[in-house]
Amino acid sequence: MSQIICSAISVGILSGIWGFISSPLGLLCWVGFVGCTSYYASGGKKEGLKKSIICNMTGVLWAMMIIITSEHFGSSVAGAVMTGIFSFVMCAQSKFKLLSFIPGTFCGSFSTFGAGGDWKLVIVSLLCGAALGYFSDMGGIWLHRIYQPSSQKS
Repeated sequence: MSQIICSAISVGILSGIWGFISSPLGLLCWVGFVGCTSYYASGGKKEGLKKSIICNMTGVLWAMMIIITSEHFGSSVAGAVMTGIFSFVMCAQSKFKLLSFIPGTFCGSFSTFGAGGDWKLVIVSLLCGAALGYFSDMGGIWLHRIYQPSSQKS
């Protein structure tokens, strides 16, 4: 069985489980899928997991800064200005290798806005999603090792 089919099986099974358990656990299913997508988009494996989680979390932080400062100044103009400033920050932080996954930062940010600023729920859901991505990736690798023809095993 090919690596992509093994990965697809693993992703399908674990995504189905996530879809089933996330809401009863009080988590945001869609934010979990954002975390999972972020994991894969960051390149996966342990390095991608670390980069995805850290960038997602900084995105949550910057979104909360936008929300808090906008509420403090109380105008839509302030919200637009803060959005511009912190969008700059979200891109500029990529000068640091560990913070270089800009899409992951925006994933954390838009998830926070989409959840109405419920940052605690977003953080837990994103972390679960990152775990979903990691374990589905590792599950695909494991399945492939089991099902590859013995002539191809090293």
